Amino acid sequence: MQEWLIIILRTAGLFALLLLAVPLLGRKPVSGMTWFDYIVGLVTAVMIALVALNVVQNLAYGLIGLFIWFLAVLLVQYLVQKSKWAHDHFYGKEIEVIKNGKVLEENLQSARMTGEELLSQLRRKNIFQVSDVEFAVMEANGDITALLKREKQPLTPTDMRLNVSQAREPQTVILDGKIMDEPLTSLGLNREWLFTELKKIGVNPENVFIGQVDSMGELYLDLFDDAIQLPQPKAKALLLATLKKVEADLLSHALETQNQEWRRKYQRFAKEIKKITEQLEPHLTT
Repeated sequence: MQEWLIIILRTAGLFALLLLAVPLLGRKPVSGMTWFDYIVGLVTAVMIALVALNVVQNLAYGLIGLFIWFLAVLLVQYLVQKSKWAHDHFYGKEIEVIKNGKVLEENLQSARMTGEELLSQLRRKNIFQVSDVEFAVMEANGDITALLKREKQPLTPTDMRLNVSQAREPQTVILDGKIMDEPLTSLGLNREWLFTELKKIGVNPENVFIGQVDSMGELYLDLFDDAIQLPQPKAKALLLATLKKVEADLLSHALETQNQEWRRKYQRFAKEIKKITEQLEPHLTT
């Protein structure tokens, strides 16, 4: 058999073998790979290339080598899952680099990271001042994970003592002009509801590239023709109008009542509603 044909057959066979082996090695994203993962990928690629290009002429020996290599990698992955020591040995151990807003220079040196590299990674996380960081570690893959000080963390509904509805994953109900029945059913909806909503804005399902329903039951559409302008959902606008009406009603009651204590309460409640409205308005108007 001619050598070029041997190379083609070997390459095709090894490619099929690689497709079978990849799921066994895990689905870790590239951004989460450690130095050990890179070495595994590099050595695997070299071994497959040597066998495919007929550098290792004995195919059986090449396949045995690959089998042993994959077996060793699987064994290491098993040990890493079962043993903290094995995880730290093969994947590396996280290193604390910032504590109470102060850089730990000795730990930074042991991590082989410069101050500029540390600042660069912090900037990627929108952190521009080291003193704002309560705690930061370098993970096994080299990424920096940082926890801001309490007073520097973004304000949350919990901080404001607000009760918020539980957010659900948006469900895609239309994709490439085709209606997805399973997501509709999971939301307790059906095609009749969807057709009614589409009819309100004068759109056919065939003209919709992506249609999603959010946790508030609002239907968001992206059409194939981007020149068509769709009306904005009204639920958020209605909520904003309701909040402003509540504020106005409280102020009205404050003016009408003769009871000074209740007047102060109405005014205080109106101020609180106004603060909430101002905080929610950017979200409700987008």
